[in-house]
Amino acid sequence: MNRGIFGSIIDNETYTDSKKDWYVELSRADIYWYDLVVNPPAELDTRKIIVDQLKSLKKSVEESLEKRFIYFICSRVKVRFDILKKHKYGLLDGKFYFHLLVGREKKRMAVNTVFRDAKTGSVIRPKIEISEKFISITDKYGNSITMTVHDFLMASNIDVGYPTLVQYVGYTKNPDIRPTNGVHGGLSEVIYKLSNEENDIFIIFNLFKVIVNAVNSSRMMNFIIPNSMTDEIKTDLEGQILEKCLIFYFDSSNQTKNKKKEKLELIGNLNKIATNNKINSIQFHYEVDGDSEYWRLGSSNVEPNHRHLFSIEMINGKMNIKNGSQINAETYGEQLL
Repeated sequence: MNRGIFGSIIDNETYTDSKKDWYVELSRADIYWYDLVVNPPAELDTRKIIVDQLKSLKKSVEESLEKRFIYFICSRVKVRFDILKKHKYGLLDGKFYFHLLVGREKKRMAVNTVFRDAKTGSVIRPKIEISEKFISITDKYGNSITMTVHDFLMASNIDVGYPTLVQYVGYTKNPDIRPTNGVHGGLSEVIYKLSNEENDIFIIFNLFKVIVNAVNSSRMMNFIIPNSMTDEIKTDLEGQILEKCLIFYFDSSNQTKNKKKEKLELIGNLNKIATNNKINSIQFHYEVDGDSEYWRLGSSNVEPNHRHLFSIEMINGKMNIKNGSQINAETYGEQLL
């Protein structure tokens, strides 16, 4: 399906005369531990694996309703497996018991999880090998999987009591290059400011659905359609607006360098789409399925939460950011792309 497949709608007078709002909802989010990009283990080229995954994702996006990736450069407390403490299975409950080292002080944390057979749901005890950053799990048939400590904690839904903090927001057409190639001023600045003894750095690549709610009261008509299907607002402008909205929502203290310029750009673009397209507000709903604390996002100025609802609009020439969305996600239906 090509972007703008229903582009004829924007030539319809009833649509062009409608007052519009954008409802922006997360389509997918992919999280990568930056250490695997810059410091891959000797036995596995994790950088190539990640870059190839991002190239494949980019290709699939380009071949459908093309969009821009909005990425978050984030920090989390540093976590490693404690290889000095013995890991073991419980004799009676079958749980797998192990220890983590958390933060600069390497605070020891005892945790446990249960492995279950994918078909039967019964408790199993696969062979486990652990290093500081990786865990290898081998079943009785010899099938093996290796995961990072972070992937394992996410998959097992184990919390260590810390949120994921958004330090920088950007947008890109090429996630396999930016910011993953390391030549990125914002990423360098975040790494410089944050202690690697206390923090691990992550990059989250987000894709969003931008749904237009267009109401023409005089003709008693209501259109609900993704912007990607009409291409009313072109791909790059759409991406720039989403990026800037999220920059000013999270308002990270580590992303202040170009704030004045970026604010002027956002205000200019909001005024542009209000004047030319009658788009009056942009309402965000950011939420990732799953309960893992890795998706409990916050920043230096936003309380960590699994769900972020906010709206941005121009009022009397001034940009207004308001927490909470006036549009219910269920109004639009999950079938919309």
